[in-house]
Amino acid sequence: MVLRARDVMTSRVVSVRPDTTLERARYLLTENRFSALPVVDDRHRLIGIISTFDLLRAEASPRDASTVGEVMTPDPLSLAPDATVPVISHRLREYGEMRVMPIVEGGRGGMLVGVVSRGDLLTPEPSGGPVGRFVQRRRRGGRAGAPLPGASDVRTGPTVADIMTPYEQVYDLTEDMPVTTAAALLREYRITAMPILTEDRHVLGILSEADLVPDTLSGRRTAPPSTVGGAMTQEVTCVRDTCSVSDLAHSMASNRLRTLPVVDHAGRMVGIVSRGDVLRATAPVGDGS
Repeated sequence: MVLRARDVMTSRVVSVRPDTTLERARYLLTENRFSALPVVDDRHRLIGIISTFDLLRAEASPRDASTVGEVMTPDPLSLAPDATVPVISHRLREYGEMRVMPIVEGGRGGMLVGVVSRGDLLTPEPSGGPVGRFVQRRRRGGRAGAPLPGASDVRTGPTVADIMTPYEQVYDLTEDMPVTTAAALLREYRITAMPILTEDRHVLGILSEADLVPDTLSGRRTAPPSTVGGAMTQEVTCVRDTCSVSDLAHSMASNRLRTLPVVDHAGRMVGIVSRGDVLRATAPVGDGS
C-alpha cells in the first residue's frame, strides 16, 4: 500500500490571515511549538506561509513590519491530498528550509485541507521496543529528559545560557544507535534535532529530522545509513553560552540556523537552543491577540 498525503497529514490546521499581527503569529508558533503556519485568505485558500525564520528575519530587519502579510513567504510550494509520501519526502528534502508541506485541494493556491511535517514522515516504533527501553533507562538513572517547557516556564534572559534547554534536560544519542530508534525518539518527543556527544560532552554531530526522512526519489543508489553515526551531520555550528540573545537571533536570521548546541569555554556542551527558544524568550507579555 502506498501512503499518500491524506493518510499522514494533520487536518486540524492552525492558520493565520495576512492581516494577523506578528505578535499573534509569534504566540501561535511558540505556544504550539510549530515551525511554520499556513497563511490563508477569507476563502481558506493558501496564499503564503510564515515560519519562525520569517519572524526572526523580520525582527533583524530595519523595516518596521507589523502583520503576517508583510513578512510571509508568498505562493508557497504545496501538494495535493493524493501526493505520495515519497514525493512529499523528496520535496521537503529538496527544499531544505521547509519542514511543513501544505496540502491543498484544487491545485496551487487552492483550499488548504492539511499539512504534513517531517515529523509525520518519521516511522514510530512500539513503545516496548528500543524506544521503550531508552525511556526506561532514562527514568532509572541519568538525565531524565524533562518535558518540553510550557508557556508558564519559558526561560528568559540576556544570554544564551539563560534561554537554552540545559544539558540535564537534553536527549542525546550514541553513534551506534539504529536510525529507526532515533527517528522514533524525535517523533515521540516532538524534537527536531538531537546532538551526538563524546564521553566528555564534546559535540560529534547532530541528527535532525531532515537527516532521517527517507528520499527514495533522489536517485541515490547506496543504502541509507543504518546507524546514527552514519546519518548525522558532522559539521555542527555551536554557540557559546555567553553569547547575547540578540546576537544569536541576528545570526540565526542571517545564516538560516535552526537548532544549535551550546558550549562552554572548554567546548563542552551545556545545552541546546532553537529558533523557538529565541522567539519565546523575546516575546512580549500577553497572548498576542
